[in-house]
Amino acid sequence: MKLKYNIILMTLACFVWAVGCKTESDTARDTQAPGPLSNVTFTPLNGGGYFKYTIPADEDYLYARAEYSTDSGETISKTSSVYADSLVIEGLGSIKEYDVKLFAVDRYSNESEPVTVTITPLEPAVTASLASLDIYAGFSSVVVTMENPQETPIDIYVTLKGNGSEALKVYTSNKAEERIFIQGLDAVPYEVSAYIKDNYGNCTESKSFGSITPLTDYKLDKKSFSFLRDQLLYGDRWDYTESSWEKQTPKEEWKELYTQDSMKNAKESRFEGHINKFWDDMTDDDPNYSLNYFHSGTSYPFSYFIDLGREVQISRMRLFMRNLNAWGTYTVKTCEIWISNDQTPEDGILDDWEYVGTYTINKPASDSETALEFKEGSEFWIYPENPTFTRPFRYLRYKAVKDWNNGSIGCMSEITLYGQDVK
Repeated sequence: MKLKYNIILMTLACFVWAVGCKTESDTARDTQAPGPLSNVTFTPLNGGGYFKYTIPADEDYLYARAEYSTDSGETISKTSSVYADSLVIEGLGSIKEYDVKLFAVDRYSNESEPVTVTITPLEPAVTASLASLDIYAGFSSVVVTMENPQETPIDIYVTLKGNGSEALKVYTSNKAEERIFIQGLDAVPYEVSAYIKDNYGNCTESKSFGSITPLTDYKLDKKSFSFLRDQLLYGDRWDYTESSWEKQTPKEEWKELYTQDSMKNAKESRFEGHINKFWDDMTDDDPNYSLNYFHSGTSYPFSYFIDLGREVQISRMRLFMRNLNAWGTYTVKTCEIWISNDQTPEDGILDDWEYVGTYTINKPASDSETALEFKEGSEFWIYPENPTFTRPFRYLRYKAVKDWNNGSIGCMSEITLYGQDVK
């Protein structure tokens, strides 16, 4: 046993010696620095820019590296991929000249002689983003929008003073177009200001957005909602000649409009689904199976016409899916909202329809967020770019445009509208 143990130790020692000798030999052989980068050009961007170059002919070339100092004196090093012929730098806080050293680096970390390039960037990314920053009133909230085309990581600091208190909200973003909702606010004036800071210590001055008062709305009562059947939809333009209402159609001159993609309802009832369940204030908490939904009984696109029972103005809506497992199956993904306030519905409400918008449900990134959205519904502002109320109307057209899997039917559990009743 002792002899066997000694043999193992000797074998390990020889292996370590061999590896050590190889490493030492390789190191001694690969101390030659690669050639420098050539044909270097620079394109300025906000707070930085990018270099284009020709890599050296060395077979062991690995990447390019840029070294430069920011306004705070911090030395920054940026590298590129072995497959790239360009390198991006960022974090510069002034429109002035900066010296940037460019190195070619090989597989053994040998660096070439530097190529020094004097560059002048465009205005800092934080300054450019602040120029596009806008803050305005939303419903029980204020909305923060901003453009950041270079997708530079930045922090947005928003201060709200009002209602007897002061609050500082901080949001991190690297989106090309950002949209943030500061929610849960009362309908009182808030003095709002904001500034932007990046990861390199560059910071803007504070920008005032003056006094902003959030808008107010409320959940509309659904007790007066009713299904606007086809014969009610067409009024005296409906042909009652056939004794069975299922065979009835509009009068001849109006049949052209009576199509699935125009003025015609999908199935009122199909299997256990019924359109009246779309506004009965009930959703099913069972994530696997729900009986509280409409079933279109037909393929896309299809519509349902709803009489709200009185004039309203809407600001937001929430859409609830049939069940949690309906992501990608049967659930309406994209819909349109149309409104009408025809004062003479008895002769057909065909001349006052207004397209309001298109709204798409997007699946959240995580299972927990998906479950939460299933429970709370997918919320949409009717006019997301300019929060306000629609004009007064009484009749609503819900048009299903697309589902998740190009299916042949559509289902949804509930629609909830927010806004105000017209007095």
